[in-house]
Amino acid sequence: MIRYFLIFATSMLLSCQEDDLNADASDEPRPAEFKMLPEENRSVILATTPLGHTFHFMPIYEPGVTDITITIAWPSNWAYEASRNPAVPYIGTETLLSGGTEDISPKELNEFLSDRNSGGSLIPTADYVYGEINFPKEYREDVIKLAADALRRPQFDPRWIHRIKGSIRQNIQSAHLKTETKMWNLARKANLGDSPLYHFLTLPDPRVIGEVSVDMLRQWHKQTFTQSGLTIVVTGAISRQDAGRSVDTLLSDLPKGPVSQPPDINAKIKPQTVFLHVPEAEKTTIGILGRLPPTSQGNGLTDRLALSHFSQSGSGPLFSALRTEQRASYSFQAGFFDYNLKNRRLFITGAVAAEQAADVAADIPEIYEEYRLDPNFETLADLRNGTVNQTQKNVTYVNIAAQTILELAKLHSQDLKSTMKTVFPPKSELAVFAAGPSKKGWSDACVISKIEALDDC
Repeated sequence: MIRYFLIFATSMLLSCQEDDLNADASDEPRPAEFKMLPEENRSVILATTPLGHTFHFMPIYEPGVTDITITIAWPSNWAYEASRNPAVPYIGTETLLSGGTEDISPKELNEFLSDRNSGGSLIPTADYVYGEINFPKEYREDVIKLAADALRRPQFDPRWIHRIKGSIRQNIQSAHLKTETKMWNLARKANLGDSPLYHFLTLPDPRVIGEVSVDMLRQWHKQTFTQSGLTIVVTGAISRQDAGRSVDTLLSDLPKGPVSQPPDINAKIKPQTVFLHVPEAEKTTIGILGRLPPTSQGNGLTDRLALSHFSQSGSGPLFSALRTEQRASYSFQAGFFDYNLKNRRLFITGAVAAEQAADVAADIPEIYEEYRLDPNFETLADLRNGTVNQTQKNVTYVNIAAQTILELAKLHSQDLKSTMKTVFPPKSELAVFAAGPSKKGWSDACVISKIEALDDC
């Protein structure tokens, strides 16, 4: 949960929320014991390191808070070039994260971090590689130095790379066997076509994993990990001065270079119903998708709350209609996701018994449309308060916490109603995808037996 909110926070910042920040980049001296003034605690400011790197800073100086988290988003356009192997960023990030340095082996690296209750992650996405390190404040200098060494001089040991390839290949092959994955791959292919972005997000042919070479990894590392175009977030039990020095140490010796610019892709969604026949499936997995504006246009938290209310187990409109009226087993959820920063999708998904699937898939757009046009927010306050409580519990070290709580506190039902009518797509623009064992009831759908046949629909 912490990692999810941190990446959500960084992506929100990437999408242009800087105007909401208190842009105070001064760096006045502080007492050595670092006694944070109360009004600065959990306030987000825009600061600058001694070497000139801009970063978003939110100090948390409270009893029991001893950890620090640093997140950096490196721009990347690797996913958009057909000539590049789409598996490289996945293998590269895993190798950087666990492959050791010139001075320390992979085993020693893991033990070093574990002994210090520290950790990190590198997550490749279509437009950015998100890096995160978290550590107790007493180990700041040691952990920062190690992370900087790993970034500057990664050890692309062929033996370690071979091990990582095997693990990723096994995970991908196992995932591709699942009915849920087949449905999502189908939906992704319908939205993105046979594009490089589709291949990056899906890895439909696991053989590309074995074709990744050390030269490819070094090229990706050289192009990705620079000092240019970064979005940086520092939060936790740390002063502004130490935060700035830590960022400078992390980025020292990385080259300055051109900022990767992803192409302007406008992935359109075709209103259609497609059923993928998977004879061995136990249930039918349904996914209903619609287009939403990119997060950069705002409403991210409003959208999430509205969709959570719609699918909430026990009281949401979708639960009431499917569980109470149709007696269908309820495992549905609704939300949104991004193919990249400019292409966001609303989704409603769940698995049901094959004999009920066609009726359920036909009913969901109707239930959604009724909710979109005339929502009942009697339980909105409970859901909003629950979200605030979860945010307070789960994102102690994440800079989005304060902003999330403030935004939710100001949110009223009229805001949600207005957003849903003007921003959410009408049912006529929704696409329905399903994968399951029985074709019965899907006569109005385009029925295919393999994803490659989608072009015939």
